[in-house]
Amino acid sequence: MARKLHYVGTLPAELVTSDRVVMEWVVDHSEGHAVTAVPRDLDPDWIMEYLLTRKDQDVFEVRQQGEYADYSDFPSYGLRSGHTLERQHVSMDRIDRIGEVVDAFNALQGDRAELGATKVQISQPNPLDLAMFVFAGAAVSNGFPLGRALRRSGLFIAALRHLPVFTDAVLEEMRTVIAQHGDRVVFQLESPLALLSMVKAQQLHSQWAIAPLVARQLAGVIGRMHEIAADIVVHLCYGDYKHKSLLSPRDLAPAVNLLNTTARQLNRRGVPLPPVHIPCAYGAEPAPQDPAFYAPLRRLDPGWRLIAGVVSLDSAEDSARALTHFEQASGRTAYGVGTACGLGRCSAEDAAHAAANMIAVAVADETHG
Repeated sequence: MARKLHYVGTLPAELVTSDRVVMEWVVDHSEGHAVTAVPRDLDPDWIMEYLLTRKDQDVFEVRQQGEYADYSDFPSYGLRSGHTLERQHVSMDRIDRIGEVVDAFNALQGDRAELGATKVQISQPNPLDLAMFVFAGAAVSNGFPLGRALRRSGLFIAALRHLPVFTDAVLEEMRTVIAQHGDRVVFQLESPLALLSMVKAQQLHSQWAIAPLVARQLAGVIGRMHEIAADIVVHLCYGDYKHKSLLSPRDLAPAVNLLNTTARQLNRRGVPLPPVHIPCAYGAEPAPQDPAFYAPLRRLDPGWRLIAGVVSLDSAEDSARALTHFEQASGRTAYGVGTACGLGRCSAEDAAHAAANMIAVAVADETHG
């Protein structure tokens, strides 16, 4: 099975001059190699624009100030007294913009025979992440309260209380996009908090308690996306704001525990497992060269199609060795290869270098046993 190239999403700002230009860059730099989809992220900083515009909704008030200088400087919002949070207050309001992207992609596809049945990829933040960053802000970034600490935190309680509204808003937008554009779109479901909470739980020796809670939410969203016929890929992340990770993993056990628990829930519901992108690098750090980092993949549910986030800017050779460890441990050839996160924090030159490294890694010899 040939490995596909997986572009997580963002490109350097200097390359983002139009939807067509962004997607042409991806196609041109893939040099004819198959891609999982052609991405067009609508926010170079993931959900920054979304968070900034919550203050324009009358139902919100700023409870903790912040200027987004770093992870510790994220503001948090609260619901104004006497107001009820409704779907329109938390919608990402992207239906028209996604339509413009699809139109641009359709035109590009008509001119580029190599795209065949390829789809366009749109970033879809997990509703849990949207709710947590709106209501908890820097409190999320400053330690991921778990267990009793989470239950004591009013910020986190507010986020969880209103999570169904965020979920309904996300699914309604998705439902409308599918109604208008059919199966032209792949939604990349992105959840840094799902993976980061597992990394924190590993540090606190409490993964057994946290995994079912986080996986239940993730599986629930995947299941409801499946019900509305959404084509999805899951992107896990350690955070990459200003090219810095929130937490540094010591191995892939948190990702494996999360995905195994999620798989059990999806299997019980009869929901097929989507492809999943597992980051191995984090922040500015390249993928580790120690096989022990990848060893937990030996017990990963075989139903997942894996996208190995092993590619770094530094070295195609080191990235290929990281892929060898990844595939040997998982016992399968990766469905795709990619960087750990988007390329929006890179220069145009570095982004091109990353794309070239992705190709070199994708065609590397299969080495798993």
